[in-house]
Amino acid sequence: MNNIAYPNNHETPMFPTGYDLRTLFIFTCVVEAGGMTQAAKVLKMTQSSVSQAIGNLEDALGAPLFDRSVRPMTVTVAGNTLYERSKALIDDANILLRDTQDSENLTYETLTLGLAESFANAVGPRLVTHLPGLARKWRVLAGTSPILHESLVNHEVDIILSTSDQLLPQKGLSIFTVLEEPYVLVFPKDYDGHLNGITNVEGLPFIRCSLRSSIGRQTERQLDRMRLKFPMHSEFDTATGQLEMVGLGAGWTLSTPMCLLQEYEKLDRLKVAPIQRGNFSRKLTLIARSAEMGRTAERIALTSQDILKNELFPKLFAKLPWLKEKVVWDFT
Repeated sequence: MNNIAYPNNHETPMFPTGYDLRTLFIFTCVVEAGGMTQAAKVLKMTQSSVSQAIGNLEDALGAPLFDRSVRPMTVTVAGNTLYERSKALIDDANILLRDTQDSENLTYETLTLGLAESFANAVGPRLVTHLPGLARKWRVLAGTSPILHESLVNHEVDIILSTSDQLLPQKGLSIFTVLEEPYVLVFPKDYDGHLNGITNVEGLPFIRCSLRSSIGRQTERQLDRMRLKFPMHSEFDTATGQLEMVGLGAGWTLSTPMCLLQEYEKLDRLKVAPIQRGNFSRKLTLIARSAEMGRTAERIALTSQDILKNELFPKLFAKLPWLKEKVVWDFT
């Protein structure tokens, strides 16, 4: 017979009102966001609701968690202790939730993916159809890698697909590489000049991709490394506009297989060639918060790779056979 005393749930609550996992999560968000107003935006709550939750938590604990006499308010000693322990508790609760869902094959109520534009358009719809039982409601958002990364950290999306090579790894994030693809030369169909390098394109202006995108920034860094300066002719925010401009015969550009896949119908008006001198590539990586989405992200990454490798890229390889050997799938 053990001596553990269990509370009588009909007479005495196990924890005081206001001290629960949801409130602890709100509290950690306030600490990390730097204030209640900022946390309210991240959590999509009203500022008054966040303030009330913190007030109830302080009443339950009998100790102030923030020093409100200074601006911006700071965390008290008690608040810092609670924050450190709450983070571990919330991570464990998330792991328990996801493990339970995985073991019982349960469905997410809502799953929000933030994807690079070309990936969102080409792969996004197929992910939803390939994994129909994974979520009751899917939200597939497109954006640039820095914005998507910020949205992941702020809990605005569950999983992102990043094409950036300059996002710093952070503790608590799981990263799964889907593929590595080369940059390629793209010319108008009737271009009859050199096709083997960036440095010797003749008679055509360079069509840039906006620096707001990772592909634009990666391209400009490569041109800087090669000490190449092309006069500004035109710049586009999307692969759609950039490749349309090339298809109209207005210039040449640097692009990737994923972008060509998105604009597959334009290939008949384009001439695509490998870069023999000055070649470079980019990786597409799926990133998620480890405690919440690690296993789900791995499943989505493997499914995405299967869709690309067996359904989408073969039609691109049929038109550009030389490309098949330049796309990397294996990262073990």
